[in-house]
Amino acid sequence: MPTPIEPKSLTRYASSRKLVVLLHAFTNSADSMKYVRAVVTESYGISVADIFIPELPLATWSCANPLAVCNQLLEQIDVLWAERIEKYHSPYESIMFVGHSFGALLCRKLYVYACGETALAPFEPGIRLKTLRPWAGSVERIILLAGMNRGWSISHHMSLSKAFYFSLGVGFGGVWQALTRKKPAIMHIHRGAPFITNLRIQWLSMRYNAKHKGVGNALTVQLLGSIDDMVSPEDNIDLVSGSDFVYLDVAKTGHGNIIDMDEKPDAQDRRRKFRAALLKDEQTLKQEYNQLPRDESLLVSRDKVTDLIFVIHGIRDPGYWTHKIARRVKQLGKDHHKTFETETSSYGYFPMLSFLFPWRRREKVEWLMDQYTEGLAQYPNAEFSYVGHSHGTYLLTKALKEYPCCRFKQVVLAGSVVRTDYAWEALLKQGRVGKVLNYVASGDWVVAWFPNAMQMLNWQDLGGAGHRGFESDQVNQIRYAKGAHSAALHEDNWDEIAKFVITGKTDGLPATIKVGKQSFWVSAVSKVAPLLWLGVIYLLYLIGREFWPDLSAEQWRSLVFSGLYVAGILLVLTKV
Repeated sequence: MPTPIEPKSLTRYASSRKLVVLLHAFTNSADSMKYVRAVVTESYGISVADIFIPELPLATWSCANPLAVCNQLLEQIDVLWAERIEKYHSPYESIMFVGHSFGALLCRKLYVYACGETALAPFEPGIRLKTLRPWAGSVERIILLAGMNRGWSISHHMSLSKAFYFSLGVGFGGVWQALTRKKPAIMHIHRGAPFITNLRIQWLSMRYNAKHKGVGNALTVQLLGSIDDMVSPEDNIDLVSGSDFVYLDVAKTGHGNIIDMDEKPDAQDRRRKFRAALLKDEQTLKQEYNQLPRDESLLVSRDKVTDLIFVIHGIRDPGYWTHKIARRVKQLGKDHHKTFETETSSYGYFPMLSFLFPWRRREKVEWLMDQYTEGLAQYPNAEFSYVGHSHGTYLLTKALKEYPCCRFKQVVLAGSVVRTDYAWEALLKQGRVGKVLNYVASGDWVVAWFPNAMQMLNWQDLGGAGHRGFESDQVNQIRYAKGAHSAALHEDNWDEIAKFVITGKTDGLPATIKVGKQSFWVSAVSKVAPLLWLGVIYLLYLIGREFWPDLSAEQWRSLVFSGLYVAGILLVLTKV
């Protein structure tokens, strides 16, 4: 049943021809949109437009899921549409969405959902109605005020105080999510997060299908503050899914005060630009107002590329080998009359300690999906494949789990740190993955003793597939690559990896790096891997006792907490 509409959130007239929906920002309230509302009324005239300004659950400590917020708003708009027809025997002639910051993202998401699901960009499981809504074709335009279209990220564009505040928030949010299983609302719109990336991919698909479906091409206008001190230019301007937006630069304006459209002198350009966004047609806006910053350039679409391959490295690895395998794929691809491009970007050196924290691993998954989205825009006709090693295998499987728009044709995994019971069958059945090749090494003690131990303890979402293989019989398991964690990445195996990426077939491991069984010691210890962890912890304790033999239990606790405190300070100082 739809959430009842609060009377104070709706201004309605019998003579209205339009519905204008205003959505406020994170930590703001519906009242923060009062000046925006005044300009809307002034521009259209009294009684011409019904104005809906809902109070959104976006307080500072909110853990509201934006998908649930979207469900509620969609159902409320459905009610407004139906009531209009029932009372006045005709629907609204047009609908307009205006959103500030977080609210701008919700506006775009609402329009995507209203236009209905597409096959290549399915909606998230939490969305209740996935078909075309009757009012979708009446959406005339969407106006974004400081829209943070790629989400937010900590960058040098922030002041030192804001960067410090956001860094502390990210750390707290990660700990809070790990302890409570509740994700802070603000983390849903972090750059690369599922809500953001799915939106960008769904928007691309909606625009691509707009001509065929007859909906999905509403004019989208973004007002950009000239001194936005919250969101970097590259996060404000989405050159991937927002390539057809009209961008208006607003003088003397930051991220927060872009909605302050009162009579003060500094607010006059905001009022003028917002009125233009409301009233001017697309051609006039593009000719007289459109101002894409000079240092920003749209991605060039390359329609002739048939395949894009991601080659992603693991932890404690600068990833130099990725370029070598990528070159081999491109060379062999020519023999099969295919045009391959490669994505070998590195997420940087990732130390072991960071790998143990779920929120740090999640950051890299978000990085991967940001690259994925750009690939979709740049290579619209390409099929995607993936080669991953170690942490690179985790990035893929986590992305497939959290991003329903993500799909890959061929998948190659080496040194996998994924759980052995990963649900490949569902992905293969859905067509989101074509074929999977998993290399199992003979002596991968890294996987056997550490991620495998985590799976045995059912702790976190890591596992021992690089040592034990996957349980699914639909995965092509190659046993055993001679060597340790990087055994399958030996140069002798590059052609086989490339062959599988291109054809989906493999002849197995070359004889030079193939063995018939695993290392006895690696396998034996793997069976009791959690005990190894306990042994390491106890050893560290004994070493500590040698250095500080007279410490009491209370003093030991103080020492541990002091160490954690210092580590936290160092983390913030080195990340801001």
